[in-house]
Amino acid sequence: MNLDLFRLRVFVTVVDSNGYSAAARRLDLTQSTVSHHVAELERSCGATLLDYRSRAVHLTASGREVYRAALAMLIEQDRLRASLDDLTQGRHGRVRLGVSMAFEQKHFFRAVIAPFCRAHKGTLLSLRFGHSRREAQAVLDRELDLAYVIRWHLPTGVEFEPLTELRLGFLVTPDHPLAATPRPTVAEIAAAGLITAPLTSAETGFYLEALRAAGISGDRSVLEIDGLQSRVLAAAAGLGVLATFLLDGATVSDDLVVLASAAPLPQVEVGLVRRPGEPLSGSMEALASWLR
Repeated sequence: MNLDLFRLRVFVTVVDSNGYSAAARRLDLTQSTVSHHVAELERSCGATLLDYRSRAVHLTASGREVYRAALAMLIEQDRLRASLDDLTQGRHGRVRLGVSMAFEQKHFFRAVIAPFCRAHKGTLLSLRFGHSRREAQAVLDRELDLAYVIRWHLPTGVEFEPLTELRLGFLVTPDHPLAATPRPTVAEIAAAGLITAPLTSAETGFYLEALRAAGISGDRSVLEIDGLQSRVLAAAAGLGVLATFLLDGATVSDDLVVLASAAPLPQVEVGLVRRPGEPLSGSMEALASWLR
């Protein structure tokens, strides 16, 4: 089977655009040219890949297999092109890192990202924050090289290297009434009102499970906001109590203090996710060492 990468890209674009004409516009080709490349790909595969009905494109069983393989091949092609561009421009490689949004905090940039960038000035770092499961899946899908995430319902097939633990913490402004309480109870913290992720977001299950482990059940939210940094800003504005996971001694914001809870709070394991059985490049291994 001879699979032409350009034809695979045309095929993927047709699927993603849900039509030949839309794909033709995105690729700056004629519709007849797009149709020709898809037909030739089907001939090479010896199978029908697309079924056009009800004014929409539908993948056949064979089409789904080719689409998944095509995505992986095109990602690798793009990665190779980027690596060659890096060499041409004098860079020493690049690393794509996905990070749990629990680390979207000052200490992470100061203790890990900034030292790495200073020590490896020729390396291009691509950094994104998100939900742990999604970032781990992106490693398997080859959208990312590494992920630094919380070990919670990760996809099967990833290689997880445990590195450290985070503890659930509650943060308020220094002038918040609870800040003057030596060891507030979990009930007092919950009664003050929590700033939480939206109950319909991907964070919900993990967030609620952590709160239940701390002894907080039911909806105690006074404000629901998507994204950790937005919740930090809301807490700094005095709008409620922020619950998030913290490294011991780490500072989330100069505008917030961590409450010394009277009860022990749950911990979660954090570690490095990679694709099993694949060696890391020099740049990837260097970043992994900083994370460790």
